[in-house]
Amino acid sequence: MDFSKKGTAKKQQQIKSTSRKIASKAGVSIFRIFLIGIVFVAVIGSFAGFGVLKGLADSAPSIDQINVIPTGYTTNIYDKDGNLIETLAGAEANRVYVTIDEIPKVLQNCVISIEDERFYEHNGIDIRGIFRAFFVGVSKGNFDEGASTLTQQLIKNQVFNGGAEDNFTDRFIRKVQEWYLAVQLEDRLDKKSILEYYLNNINLGAGTYGVQTASQRYFNKDVGELTLSEAAVIAAIAQSPTNMNPITHPDNNSDRRAKVLENMKNQGLCTEEEYQEAVNDDVYSRIQNINEEQDTTSYYSYFVDELIEQVIEDLQQEKGYTYTQASNALYTGGLSIYTTLDSKIQGIVDDVYSNKDYFPEVGKDSFWELTYALSIQKKDGTTIHYHTNDLVDYFKENSSFSTYFTSKKEAQKRVKEFKDAMVEDGDIILGENTSLIIQPQSSMVIMDQDNGQVVALVGGRGEKTGNRTLNRATNTMRQPGSTFKVLSTYLPALDSAGMTLASVIDDAPFKYPDSDKYVSNWNGETYEGFTTLRQAITNSMNIVTVKTLAQVTPRLVLII
Repeated sequence: MDFSKKGTAKKQQQIKSTSRKIASKAGVSIFRIFLIGIVFVAVIGSFAGFGVLKGLADSAPSIDQINVIPTGYTTNIYDKDGNLIETLAGAEANRVYVTIDEIPKVLQNCVISIEDERFYEHNGIDIRGIFRAFFVGVSKGNFDEGASTLTQQLIKNQVFNGGAEDNFTDRFIRKVQEWYLAVQLEDRLDKKSILEYYLNNINLGAGTYGVQTASQRYFNKDVGELTLSEAAVIAAIAQSPTNMNPITHPDNNSDRRAKVLENMKNQGLCTEEEYQEAVNDDVYSRIQNINEEQDTTSYYSYFVDELIEQVIEDLQQEKGYTYTQASNALYTGGLSIYTTLDSKIQGIVDDVYSNKDYFPEVGKDSFWELTYALSIQKKDGTTIHYHTNDLVDYFKENSSFSTYFTSKKEAQKRVKEFKDAMVEDGDIILGENTSLIIQPQSSMVIMDQDNGQVVALVGGRGEKTGNRTLNRATNTMRQPGSTFKVLSTYLPALDSAGMTLASVIDDAPFKYPDSDKYVSNWNGETYEGFTTLRQAITNSMNIVTVKTLAQVTPRLVLII
């Protein structure tokens, strides 16, 4: 820099020059225009952004049309004495509704502490939570940190099908509409109602929905009996019903549960003593023990199978429902169905049918009947379907063959041999079904003779292998045969004609009344002479039956 007199004079001349003034003014003007442009863009952008947000909000469902009350509840079936015998639950309907007064405060607080700690302070949107999630996302490089309030989560689950969008744009649109509806919902409902709906709605893993069902599934107790330790387990599940399942992922749940308990202590919702007791509770071993007791595969009884069929049919006929509507009402409608079943009598029947001593011995007089089907797509694209007859034909070429086996193992061996012979390299098995049913079969229906009500029912012998399977007591039609003799003749004889099982009838040649046709016994022209009714029933004797009916008279039979 030249600070001499001459250099200073030159500098002053440059500053006062016209070109320098013009350049300086131009720079200032450009800077002003730039600032004005930034302000203009910001204003336009703000209006545009506001317009976009308003458009998205306006396109949201109407607050008057949405329903945030949980839907889908278990149907309970009771016996004639009011004892619960079965529950039916369809998809997302394994739910038992409880009011907020029935949900313990400790569980309410656990959920709030981990999911929405300012629940009682915000108006549906937690602004602080949104900013927190944003800054955490910026610092970590991802935006997985949640900021949804319980109100938003309720709306997401009930209105937006759980928010399962597959791209950012759809998620953004849903989120804006979610915010908009959350604020409106908080104007319509009080906090208690919102919390009640939320706690009855959430998926809590293992096929349970709502806190009551989850409490029963994991702890085998009503929700009102939960401890702090147990409540923290359930609260931890809400973030991810699959990954936080305390049965299948206890470690994940434990980490989240620890955070719940820490929040409870830090937010003053539990004491240090309560916190330490909960932390030291071996809750997961208790859950596993309960799970082992409950985790037994069971199927509906034959009685319930038939009940389901009849209720669906009745709803169609009496209410005009379609089959689908009737099924939905039964499995998700939260019905209470009171039946004619007598559990004591049903228990006796079940004991008899589960006792092998009452049936022919397997391998001697009882056998396993094989039914088989196999579908194959050959290498050339053609499809071949094989059935039991094809299996029989295959083995008959070499030896006599029967589909009745003395053991399941032998039947399965034959199936494998047939399958290996039919399936070649490159073939695709489209389907295969192997069924082994114990034979001979049996079923039983017990009715109350005073009113005709069915009090017990068994639809087959052997282990029940599914729901709504073949029910021989109700779905297999057979001729009554000689059992009709007992109903039509011997019961009226004993009940109203003064006879007993020791009464004697002469088994001798006899014509039908008012006819020249002789009655024939099933064993031909063989007669036993004087025979008791007990013997006639045992040996199914036609002549004695007809003679007895003649004495009783058909008129008495019809009256009875």
